[in-house]
Amino acid sequence: MICEAVVEDPRGATCRHAWDPARGSWRVYRHPHAVSPWPANYGFLPGTWNPADGDALDAIILATAALPTGTRLWVRPVGLLRRPDGDHKVLAVAVDDPAYADVRWLADVPKADLAAIEAWFQEWDALGVWHDAGEAERLIRSAAARDGSPGPGAC
Repeated sequence: MICEAVVEDPRGATCRHAWDPARGSWRVYRHPHAVSPWPANYGFLPGTWNPADGDALDAIILATAALPTGTRLWVRPVGLLRRPDGDHKVLAVAVDDPAYADVRWLADVPKADLAAIEAWFQEWDALGVWHDAGEAERLIRSAAARDGSPGPGAC
């Protein structure tokens, strides 16, 4: 499965970025809980809906570069972080990034990347449980087009 993702927060960011459709621009605010910089790029899968937080499914995007806010790119879901509050996170890799070209499953993700993501979440909240790519794909399909849009990219 390949999906389109939109980056909100670049890897290394210490603040949150959110699209404000009323203003037609990004707004920036302090993350209410995070202590450390993001260990990966963070964004969402357009055309999906997560009832737990009332917006699109969140995506943790592994890529060599820190991608600027607003970047749209193709990603491959490789795992899912199921969180106790229902605000699950799809773990995905940038399709065009040679460093992640062979990553297809959660077991393929570099251990250092998973450890950094886990540490970031554990600083301020319960981590949740990792699931493999199949679980991520099922969640994406179930969350697609609930808002009447055509669905997430080419998923």
